[in-house]
Amino acid sequence: MKKTTLMILVALAVAGIAQADRMVDETRPLAADGRVEISNISGKIEIIGWSGDGVSITGKLEDGVEELAISSSGSRLSIEVELERRTRNNGSAYLTIKVPKNASLEIETVSANISVDGVMGELELESVSGRVEVSGETHSVEASSVSGDVIATSTSGSSELESVSGNIIVRRATGRLDANVVSGNIEVEGGDLDSFDAETVSGSIFCGASPTDRGRFTIETMSGTVEMVVSSDISADFYIETYSGSIKNDIGPEPKRTDKYAPGKELRFTAGSGSAKISIESFSGSVKLRTN
Repeated sequence: MKKTTLMILVALAVAGIAQADRMVDETRPLAADGRVEISNISGKIEIIGWSGDGVSITGKLEDGVEELAISSSGSRLSIEVELERRTRNNGSAYLTIKVPKNASLEIETVSANISVDGVMGELELESVSGRVEVSGETHSVEASSVSGDVIATSTSGSSELESVSGNIIVRRATGRLDANVVSGNIEVEGGDLDSFDAETVSGSIFCGASPTDRGRFTIETMSGTVEMVVSSDISADFYIETYSGSIKNDIGPEPKRTDKYAPGKELRFTAGSGSAKISIESFSGSVKLRTN
């Protein structure tokens, strides 16, 4: 009886361990330009673009995950992490998914981080409290997080990045870029942009990207600072305004007071032929234009 009881206990313990960490190794067919939709509450989603056939799904499902629901057709693949009802959203899944490099993605998570590398199709990425990272060449990106950072190594085509209380960081930007943050910072380190719209409420904005010949930049912050790095031979019309901050300009004239009795300052000037248009406004922060 004692041996039997011991064997039962060991078997139950092994079953519990197996339930806690279930490994995933699945493959599914998908067209080279197909669409992949992924939903995960907690954990991590790592996407890798590859030249292989179809989709490879590997990873780990922890205790609390009921199943990994996968449905597919020739041009669409859906992957959903389904939790057991008793867990009340406490199960985590850590997945690495290889998709065709020209596929498009739609990913939604709650507290799971998202990373995408080498996928060139349309990207729609959304997390509540996770970080969103995109690397490799992209042509269309919509990425947002409520309390996490949004980071892109390179953007091109059309990109829309948003965060409520996280930072937005872009290493190199081309094409059109819209970046919006409530209480975080926006940082664009370099690149050449046709259009750049950036807005924060209480965060700072740094722009190291240059406008193209017909580029249009609109940069606004309520209580943060704005710093823009420009080349000494830039060709652009500048309009800069701040209510209670300072304006420092390394490439042109000094700012002027907007009112005899108010602290506001304004700066309008043209550099070169003025082909690009740059507008910068800060209510209570400072603005600085500097050369490399």
